[in-house]
Amino acid sequence: MNNKDSIQRIQDAPSEELQDDVVLKFLKILETARAEEMSCDDLYARLDQFVEREVRSKDAEKIMPLIREHLNLCSCCCDEYEALLAVLENTKE
Repeated sequence: MNNKDSIQRIQDAPSEELQDDVVLKFLKILETARAEEMSCDDLYARLDQFVEREVRSKDAEKIMPLIREHLNLCSCCCDEYEALLAVLENTKE
């Protein structure tokens, strides 16, 4: 079960029906949340730089870990990333 599924189960279930594993997973998500998380707008502002660096040298994740983390959690941003990556990979010489 991924984070989105856990959060959805918590939102959908009455509080007396929540299972311990769901509550524990949600607490783990809260524990690992960072104060410096990146918004979608912040990601879009830096996505082209991230993808260009990844196409050139493959070290983008090390240099820009918050972007990778956001892409792992946000399917909309990940779709944009994959589209941009495909364009750059198909046009590089």
